[in-house]
Amino acid sequence: MTFMHADMAPRNVQLDAVSKALLPVVRHFLNAFLRPDTQGWRYAFAAASGTWGEARGLSIAHDTQKFLETILRSRPVPLTYCDPLDIDVSEHLTADEVDVLSLIAAMRADRTPQAREILASLTGGHIPPRIVEQGLSLAARLDPDTNKRRPPKRPLLAVVRL
Repeated sequence: MTFMHADMAPRNVQLDAVSKALLPVVRHFLNAFLRPDTQGWRYAFAAASGTWGEARGLSIAHDTQKFLETILRSRPVPLTYCDPLDIDVSEHLTADEVDVLSLIAAMRADRTPQAREILASLTGGHIPPRIVEQGLSLAARLDPDTNKRRPPKRPLLAVVRL
């Protein structure tokens, strides 16, 4: 079973606001992948839409789903996670949850050496390019600066008087 067991010590870790918002989405998707009868994917998409709005939330959820699926395919064992519907463990994290959220945070902050180390830990020592690609795509969606069009430094058009 991939839920946090009683003998598995939960980890209290300080998360940034984005990681905290992403945690329920990650947990629901892990639940959906590892226990399909729960239909956790519905909760994951609903949680993301509720947090980031429909358009942005659905795209974040979709990228999260692809990212987690690729990680799961790259591991010999499933990720451990806390039950997303158990409020008693909602503030706790498993080591795997910490690693996944830390990997995304490192990618968002462009901390490449740290991201490589975490990814190697998650996948048993190798760095699959597909996970890197999907992680960077998710990181870009989570970064609010990439969702806004930046004004050009110089005007593109100028008025010329004759």
